[in-house]
Amino acid sequence: MAGRLEGKICLITGAAGRIGRALVDGFVEAGATVIAADLVKLEHEGVDAVVCDQGDVESIAKLEEYIKAKYGRVDCLVNNGALGGNRCNVHEKPLQEYEDVMRVNVRGPLLLTQSVLRLHLAEPTRPLSIINMASIAGRRAVSLGSVYSMSKHALLGLTKSVAREYADKNVRCNAISPGVMEVPNMQGFDEESLSKLMSTVPVGRGGKPLEVAHLAVFLASDEASFITGSDYLIDGGSSA
Repeated sequence: MAGRLEGKICLITGAAGRIGRALVDGFVEAGATVIAADLVKLEHEGVDAVVCDQGDVESIAKLEEYIKAKYGRVDCLVNNGALGGNRCNVHEKPLQEYEDVMRVNVRGPLLLTQSVLRLHLAEPTRPLSIINMASIAGRRAVSLGSVYSMSKHALLGLTKSVAREYADKNVRCNAISPGVMEVPNMQGFDEESLSKLMSTVPVGRGGKPLEVAHLAVFLASDEASFITGSDYLIDGGSSA
């Protein structure tokens, strides 16, 4: 991947999580200047780590001012920050959980997208790639995961809307929908349940975070210049 993103300024949210760290590693390896944002500051050599609450208007405004002053632009935004929620039936879902998940998974990506679009539209000569980290839960129902599924359906709607509205402004917007991933302590799953879930994947294993990062690097690169409004499944054949 070396050199594919040379000279590009890339903002990655949810950077302190397992997939987030893999994204940061992949983008750095590809030559990007990475701004790594999360609620906690990521300890990672060679990146500009910032603390940001993506669901908060003031926090996003401060981040936008910081980026504008230091870099002047963003060439790629990866909306990776997300909240899973608890596993329970629809009638048992607390309203507060709905509000918390939607704040992070929908409001956050919307605020961040608006922010980078403002920076881009001031001088839209360079291409802007926006990558939304969706999920197979955004394509189908997920048992006991209704609120998370709702949020990812919404994120796919945002992806297509931005792709359609800004295609003539040198903006591309795509989504990546991971399936079962090999990450420790997957929220809501004990070891037995996770093992059973893994056994349903046709290739016989979960996805690796770095595999997601490789796909994101491609979508961020100029090699993907004719790709917009698409959602890329990376689920080991689970949706086939």
